[in-house]
Amino acid sequence: MPRAAVAAMCALLVGTAVTMTSQALALTTDGPFELVRVLDSGDVYGTNARLLAAWVRHGPVVAAAHAGVTDTHTLALLFGIGQLVVPALLWSVAIVVTRRVRLICAAVTLVAALCCGVTWFAGISPIVLAAPLTVVVATVLWLPHDLRKRDIAVALGSCAVLVATYETAVLLSAVLAGWALWRAARARSPLDRYGCLAVAALSALAVIVAVVGAGTGRNPTHSKSFLYFVVSLEPWPFYVALCGIGAIIAALGPWLEQTARRVVLGGGVAALVVAAVRVRPGPTASFEVRGGVALASLFLVLFLLWRWVDGRPLATAPGRYAPALLVGLPLGLAVAMTVANVRPVMQWSRSLDAFREATNATSGLVDVTTVVPPDRREVVWGWTGSSLSLLVRSHSGSGVLVDPDPTFIPFPADEAHEQLPDRYVWRCAIPC
Repeated sequence: MPRAAVAAMCALLVGTAVTMTSQALALTTDGPFELVRVLDSGDVYGTNARLLAAWVRHGPVVAAAHAGVTDTHTLALLFGIGQLVVPALLWSVAIVVTRRVRLICAAVTLVAALCCGVTWFAGISPIVLAAPLTVVVATVLWLPHDLRKRDIAVALGSCAVLVATYETAVLLSAVLAGWALWRAARARSPLDRYGCLAVAALSALAVIVAVVGAGTGRNPTHSKSFLYFVVSLEPWPFYVALCGIGAIIAALGPWLEQTARRVVLGGGVAALVVAAVRVRPGPTASFEVRGGVALASLFLVLFLLWRWVDGRPLATAPGRYAPALLVGLPLGLAVAMTVANVRPVMQWSRSLDAFREATNATSGLVDVTTVVPPDRREVVWGWTGSSLSLLVRSHSGSGVLVDPDPTFIPFPADEAHEQLPDRYVWRCAIPC
């Protein structure tokens, strides 16, 4: 893959993540409640089965809070680094690792663009971090040469976080563990062999932690909800795009005859176009697509495993346009997914401003639906209104906007001010 193309792909992913973070998008869905818990306790928040992921995601906020930062706007931006910027950086690492084989790099980039584009509004979900970590390990195991120290360092660092990241490790880390053992048995150098054995050990530990964590989770409906969206294929544009990616990679590889290649390629491009046009980014859609992201990661890992097992050099489909398509289509999808998020992000930002104004213009407990206009309720998530009020207040006497029919009650609304010390207020140290 041309260096300029790799740089452009990575810059687009990371640049979009930084832009999203600057809009305090980390405060979507469950984000406000989680940030309040982190600031109140001065420590990361989450179950033991997700502890290491929690440190990656909450570490910047915890460090800033201990350093005396009390501007919740600044803290919300730091909160977004772990939720949005770090995953984008990890996807970029996977792209860079595979850059020497254009078809493989294109497959990784297409999946990265799709998964990032549909999950910006639900960065709070652990799968947003777990998916790229898993793919990074798989790309290292796929490398056709003997692993070097830096390769092993990247794989082990990712595996270490995966040990306590998300319940999907039950399947994904099991695949990585088996693959690492297989590679260790075929390794020609001691460094490669022992590095793969370490990856296998950490991946096996991740499976154990995930199994224990799933069995002792505090939300028994979580797994059912996760599986529901997988089985129901919601949101459908994501799955259409995923099928399109599979078709494009199959068509631009060396496996199909010319006529079949053209038909499959045309179908794949059409699927991406339909998905890009019909995708509707937002908090609800990003929450629903968690299962789809896990499946996309699994398919990509299995594809990389297949190519490693085959071992033969992977040629691009014959023809003058195939190499250009392997550059243009991933970039095109990344741009399309970014563009699809522009309007929803602008609407969400205006909604956050309206919510903040309503919070600071009232006092006491206030029904959020009575003070925030119907066309400015994108930030209302059904139960996090009271937590968000604490974060966007400009003074300790600001009102607490409560959800009229909450789906979950994290704490009594009249005890909201006890959840966060009064020193934490929204000051906008930088323009917001």
